[in-house]
Amino acid sequence: MNDAVRERLLVGAPRAAFLHGRLIDGLGHPPVEDGYVLVDEGRITAVGPMSAYAPPRDDVPETVDVEGRTVLPGLIDCHAHLVYTGFKSLEDVDRCPVETAAINAVLNAEAVLRAGYTTIRDVGTIGNVAVAVRDAIDQGKIRGPRVIASGRIIGPTSGMVDTLPSHWETCCGLGTIVDGPHEMVRAIRRQIKDGVDNVKLGASGVEVGPHAYTWMTTLSEEEIRAAVSEAHRWGRTVAIHCQSYDAARFALRAGADTIEHGTRLDDEAIDLFRRSRTVLVPTLSTLFSVLELGERLNLLPKHREEMAVNRPLWLDSLRRAREAGVPIAAGGDIGNRFPHGANARELQYLVEAGLTPLEAIQAATGTAALALRKEASLGALSPGRVADLVVLDGDPLADIRLLQDRARIRIVLQGGRLVAGTLAGPAARGA
Repeated sequence: MNDAVRERLLVGAPRAAFLHGRLIDGLGHPPVEDGYVLVDEGRITAVGPMSAYAPPRDDVPETVDVEGRTVLPGLIDCHAHLVYTGFKSLEDVDRCPVETAAINAVLNAEAVLRAGYTTIRDVGTIGNVAVAVRDAIDQGKIRGPRVIASGRIIGPTSGMVDTLPSHWETCCGLGTIVDGPHEMVRAIRRQIKDGVDNVKLGASGVEVGPHAYTWMTTLSEEEIRAAVSEAHRWGRTVAIHCQSYDAARFALRAGADTIEHGTRLDDEAIDLFRRSRTVLVPTLSTLFSVLELGERLNLLPKHREEMAVNRPLWLDSLRRAREAGVPIAAGGDIGNRFPHGANARELQYLVEAGLTPLEAIQAATGTAALALRKEASLGALSPGRVADLVVLDGDPLADIRLLQDRARIRIVLQGGRLVAGTLAGPAARGA
């Protein structure tokens, strides 16, 4: 790619053609070995084999020969917390000032973008930082992925996000504490007022929380039903932290959009998945980051012991969900143990757990877009979709770990504009 083409792509050339790429469409189809992607005004207008490529006559596009490299949709992480930065527990998260959290989120957003992730869903923040970062990115003030923003995680007294002593109150921590359907509805309406895209509930305990264990259910079915009904009435999606059997069943019966973690799924839950539109976001990086780094990071015994118990249950739940045809979307839940920008490690764990590399990529593209209810606009190399794409050195279907190597990410296109990658030059890195 010559300097003139690079400069025009950096500002968003109206029309561009990416030629001679190995195309992975994000929808699970076999790759097109020598293909092209045509982009016009930030949207994909044509995709196909080079044998079918005919340059538009009315307006010659900027042409980029990707020389046989892999072209795939911009990656999507469905479970992110941009404020997370090395915290060892949820108590540590709540001790972080909102001002520091905002700075962390801005820095982390750029790291995620450079890793080839053009969209994330932030599923829990300090204060209302995720909304602020989303808007700043949309306005071009800062660099980062497209953000589907949640507010603070909504949970009950003694639940996963109730970390502070009873005599303390905070308006800016990670959690909003509610008890009963009435308080749940009020909290959701407040978040709607604050501009969220998604509502996050904590329906079970969590290994890094001080009170409830992961096998404990902390929200009632009535509370969850009230939350999902109210959020959907306002056109918002609902993601629910579910690590207990009842939490998953309650969330599925209530019509949650996504089940986060899914540590314990029984036959009833799998059957409910089959009869719903709900997507599973297994977040295996949550599990393995504790198992692999717990001792080195001096995590509390509760954290490490709980994850040792959870490991076989978690992997078996994922295996059975896959065999049942449950849609699986990728979400890393990283930032505290694995750093932001290591999001694609989740795809490695999905493959190690039994998904094929093509399925893992689909989990971070087409199925991830489905989880966000953005399947009409994101997640695929398909005409009409937003022109988010990644050009990668090497074949991730042969080695999924290549997506973790930032040096191999040559081009990151977001909405038709060159925003990152080794071929983008220093301007895209803010240098």
